[in-house]
Amino acid sequence: MKIKKILIVYSGAKHQGGIERYLENLFALYDKKRLKLILVSLGEWPLTEKIRKTGAKTIVLAGGRVLPQNILKISKIVSEEKASLIVSQGVVANSYARSAAALSKTPHLTTVHSDMDLDYSNPLIRSVYKTSDKVVRWRTDRYIAVSKHLRSKLIKSGIKGDKISVIYNGVSEIKSKKAKKDGEIVIGSIGRLHKVKGYEKLIKAFSIVNSTGLKLIIWGEGPERKSLEALIDSLGLKGKVELAGFTDDIVGALSKTDIYVQPSLSEGFGLTVVEAMLAGKPIIVTPVGSLKEIVTDGETGIIAKSTSPKALANSLERLLSDEELLKNLGENAKRDAKERFSMKSWVRETEKAYLETAK
Repeated sequence: MKIKKILIVYSGAKHQGGIERYLENLFALYDKKRLKLILVSLGEWPLTEKIRKTGAKTIVLAGGRVLPQNILKISKIVSEEKASLIVSQGVVANSYARSAAALSKTPHLTTVHSDMDLDYSNPLIRSVYKTSDKVVRWRTDRYIAVSKHLRSKLIKSGIKGDKISVIYNGVSEIKSKKAKKDGEIVIGSIGRLHKVKGYEKLIKAFSIVNSTGLKLIIWGEGPERKSLEALIDSLGLKGKVELAGFTDDIVGALSKTDIYVQPSLSEGFGLTVVEAMLAGKPIIVTPVGSLKEIVTDGETGIIAKSTSPKALANSLERLLSDEELLKNLGENAKRDAKERFSMKSWVRETEKAYLETAK
């Protein structure tokens, strides 16, 4: 069988999020006997160097993310590499990839990781991105949605359901180490410091929980850091709430965590939620997006009544007052996540979608 070459267009990010971890796993695990993945990166980014170190071919297009000439450059790379498919994810990468696909008459596939309506807090930027997406979306032959929630959103936006496949992200099993603690119960969360992640609400919830001996640690980096630091100061929580910064050491972070909380206002998949489940942690999530698909309320975690600080605080107090529930939820979550979010199944289903769409 002839190996199909696939160009993956990546627009870059300073802070690693779901897309970066998705691509890192894909380049590490895909079947090199069937496919050859080539990263086309709009500039140098942390992920670009990681992919390069795997030995994968990496082509960097200099000049920043907004450079129309890159459409021609990507089309030229398609021709030179004899690529059978262009893949992208995210509004910027999609714009370049779709235009290059039209120019080179090459199929295009996009993976949808999040809800665009909630990704951009600035209404002007959101409007521009949504308009540009609609103008060129006709050139996409197939969509992969990482949850049923996102598939539903795509259909409501006018995309035909038969063009959309739901493929849940795969997650490697987490063998969480037991970290030495000083008697504190640690509530943990991992994610970008972005409004859509709801960390302002989690910090406010922590401030009203009626329990002592607690600490909140949030691992991640992003544009909301300064406002979250100001909130921590205003609530008198210095020393009790820690913004620990970005970490690659998910195992280490989860080892320090007793209860994992995902306070998102929207969530396309919830990769770190599944990782926490695999580590056997009791989970609290908000009732939004894909989180209701991942967690079964009262069995594999707790789904808060709303995204409000009060609802999150009530869920925390419920767990903190019931040791048996804490134990059962953690055990159930680990068993469920191992069955439903296999890394092997994810990569094989993704390869199948690529091969079916490639010319």
